[in-house]
Amino acid sequence: MVANESFTVDELVQTPWLPWERVAPETNVVRSARGVEVLGYDVSSALLRNTDFSTGLLELFDHSGVDDATFRDLVESSVNYAEGAAHTRLRAAIGSFFTPARVAAMRADVRADIEAALDDIGDAAEVELVGQLIRDVPAGVFARLLGVDPIAHGDFISRISEESVRVFEMDPTLGEHVTLAWTELTNWVDDLIAIHTPGTPDSNVIDHLLAQQAAGNVTANDIRSALVTLLAASTDTTQILAALMFWSFAANPDQWQRLREHPELASSAVTESARYRPGDAWIFRVATVDTHIDNVPVHAGDHVFALIGAAHRDQRVFTSPDQFDIGRSERMPLNWGVGRHFCMGRMFAVMELEELLLATSQRWERIEHQDPAAAAAAPYLSVQQQLPLRVHRAAASVPA
Repeated sequence: MVANESFTVDELVQTPWLPWERVAPETNVVRSARGVEVLGYDVSSALLRNTDFSTGLLELFDHSGVDDATFRDLVESSVNYAEGAAHTRLRAAIGSFFTPARVAAMRADVRADIEAALDDIGDAAEVELVGQLIRDVPAGVFARLLGVDPIAHGDFISRISEESVRVFEMDPTLGEHVTLAWTELTNWVDDLIAIHTPGTPDSNVIDHLLAQQAAGNVTANDIRSALVTLLAASTDTTQILAALMFWSFAANPDQWQRLREHPELASSAVTESARYRPGDAWIFRVATVDTHIDNVPVHAGDHVFALIGAAHRDQRVFTSPDQFDIGRSERMPLNWGVGRHFCMGRMFAVMELEELLLATSQRWERIEHQDPAAAAAAPYLSVQQQLPLRVHRAAASVPA
């Protein structure tokens, strides 16, 4: 079923699941001034798998007012944009680094970083969770993946990721800002490659890519493109998801207690947090041919948006979708995409979020918003910058 536009982009950013308050529950597609909006979970999942739609990264630069040929060339040749045989080659070469074994090997270091940050917080009753805990975790992970010092480079990695991904806002007024961010990002990667001392193959992502180059699987430009695009996406989304996850627990104390009593639910708690309050309202795609979505005609060049915030509240797929339930065992959230462009770093992000939950739930008996009314009224993505919580330290640690 197709409906006419019944919500604005600003409304979607603030309340990603809003469409279900404005359209019939069987609606899958909504036309808007910016293109085609896809609401239903199954239709959104099918869209993200459909090879008739590109990731639209070049169009993102166009709409953000960025016309630097260097960035366009890097993006166009990246695994995030390539299709067909080129994508298969790059995905195999780069993705072979991001393995479950590597995630498992890094877990102890991540937990140690989190515990150290919690030691610094100590017995404080009021905590600004983003600055005091969350921001450093994904930056530290990516620094280790690059083989660089997390303390020396963590702040830069976090900042440049946050600034670079603003290209996804498709805001032409940000053209200069995005251009400067991508210039700084690209220069840093070039310097990193220039000073890198080759080590054991697979000891870090740079050495892995160099080994792939020696095997004839990637070129020097592929390595540069991979590092730039990986760094751009390295920390921002995980940081936002972490903050939104704790926001949800602060608003649902029964689920925090459930997690403390059943730490084995940490994995499903991360999945449910990503479903309940996703870090992105939509995933962007561009039609490459004339086709259909749910029997609705779509023309080549049309902009299409998988509204994952709405898809995650689709009552045809999720029971009581507006309820935060960390024991939920239904479909996987679409935050990291599906199909050929599924996020290669997802396993690392999930591990980081699990360790954040396990460490904090052992130390804190209860968490709550310092000002619940202000938290409820604040812009949805304000948690990217700060999340003021009141924490109640447990008398004794809950056994792991």
